[in-house]
Amino acid sequence: MNIQEILKELSTYKIGREINRGIEREALRVTPDGRISKKKHPEKLGSALTHPFITTDYSEALLEFVTPVFNDPKKLLDFLRQIHIFTLKNIGEEILWNNSMPCFFKEGDEIPIADYGKSNVGKMKSIYREGLKHRYGDVMQSISGIHFNISLSDHFFSKLRKIKKNKNSLQEFRSMEYMKSIRNIHKHSWMIPYFFGSSPAICKSFITKHPVENDLINFDEKGTLTFEGATTLRLSDLGYTNSEQDEITICYNSIHSYVKRLRKAITEESPVFKKIGMIDNGKYKQLNTNKLQLENEYYATVRPKRRIHTGESPTSALLDRGIEYIELRSVDVNTYSPVGLELDQILFLDIFILYCLLTENEEQVPENALKYRENIEKVARNGRSSDISLFNGIDFETPTLIGNKLFDQFELIAKKLDNEKQCTEYMDVLTLYRLKLNDKNGLNSSRQLNEMKSNDETFYRNVLNRSNQFSKSLKNEKLSDVFKEEFAAHALESHVRQSKIEDSDKISFEEYLKAYFQQNEY
Repeated sequence: MNIQEILKELSTYKIGREINRGIEREALRVTPDGRISKKKHPEKLGSALTHPFITTDYSEALLEFVTPVFNDPKKLLDFLRQIHIFTLKNIGEEILWNNSMPCFFKEGDEIPIADYGKSNVGKMKSIYREGLKHRYGDVMQSISGIHFNISLSDHFFSKLRKIKKNKNSLQEFRSMEYMKSIRNIHKHSWMIPYFFGSSPAICKSFITKHPVENDLINFDEKGTLTFEGATTLRLSDLGYTNSEQDEITICYNSIHSYVKRLRKAITEESPVFKKIGMIDNGKYKQLNTNKLQLENEYYATVRPKRRIHTGESPTSALLDRGIEYIELRSVDVNTYSPVGLELDQILFLDIFILYCLLTENEEQVPENALKYRENIEKVARNGRSSDISLFNGIDFETPTLIGNKLFDQFELIAKKLDNEKQCTEYMDVLTLYRLKLNDKNGLNSSRQLNEMKSNDETFYRNVLNRSNQFSKSLKNEKLSDVFKEEFAAHALESHVRQSKIEDSDKISFEEYLKAYFQQNEY
């Protein structure tokens, strides 16, 4: 069935109320002059191991804010804002760096690895990050981003299964539809860095500390580097990518093919990582010497996800209970938003992902999958250039030509969602984004570079000024009494929970690690 036929069958069904969203936003804690914080994770923010909303990623200084799941995107953004306010009121003079690409580094700067305590699960999380440091360098791990999580209710999938006359179980059908949508997201994934790219430049200190082969050009004579027409260096080969993973081919044709390929990479030894060694003088340098230490080490722009039980691996959860939601990982921190994301971006992602879910496609072809990955790299490095062409599944066309055809299809989704709410907000967003598609000056990447040029600012100074401004403004906002009590209670409770986890360990770390990795054996 094509998308028009499916939407016709759903004409009286309200899809919008079945969409659920969550956000994970990463942000570096930095000093007011833009240097990465050397302080431990603040006690008042709770335990990074067990707090449900405030944790850390690679570093003690790299905060990660995790929202609950919301159907209402405005409530989602409000909760994210409250996390920011609470955090900024509890980190002293420090501020949050408001860009995906990191702050200024001086030679010899150390990036403190996140500490999750002495429990087996806490040790595993810290050693995994130690492995990332040895494998890829610590500066790459200081890059931040937004993970946008989206799902539709089982009620929706039951309705869709009935429309398609599918005889599989609901769990099987849901996973099949999500994998199909992921294949479509890969096909059209260039749109995310194109529209959301907000890191078109980098401080030269990033390259000095993390030397790589590149053809960057000087944006100014003060230490700012860029590519011609760049949109997001985070998704370029300078950013959160890894050439060692180029040989890993993940198949998205089914949940079983996905898990099989991913587990192969987790259990297959890497000659490069073997040279690092695993234990040195009794201290772990990495969890193992395989191509991937864990599933999360594979730097995919989108992942099928399922909440896991204690001690359970992500792939085991997927096989056991199916896909629960999609995690889109290619969204830059919006440098012009105090909380890293704006409402229009969420509404556009609603349309984009619904289109990918409701549109049929063929099974993944390895040659095409490689070309879709190349699309992302092209847009990340040179997306605003007039001479780039992208693979559309058959041939090569300009982003504008491909995009305008897709937008005609997107309108079917937008009109449906607007009709349900008796408003025009989705069509208004599409109108705004079509303007950006046809005039690149409307993109955040263009806006930032133009601003830097007119103000004679380096990338570092431009982001630092905005980070100080946003952090000061949020810190001065009043935290609602409800959120204030809730976050304070969670902080206290999280410390208690960490202590209980540490006291409950009954086996050695080596036994724990062995039991965990046994899950990946067929």
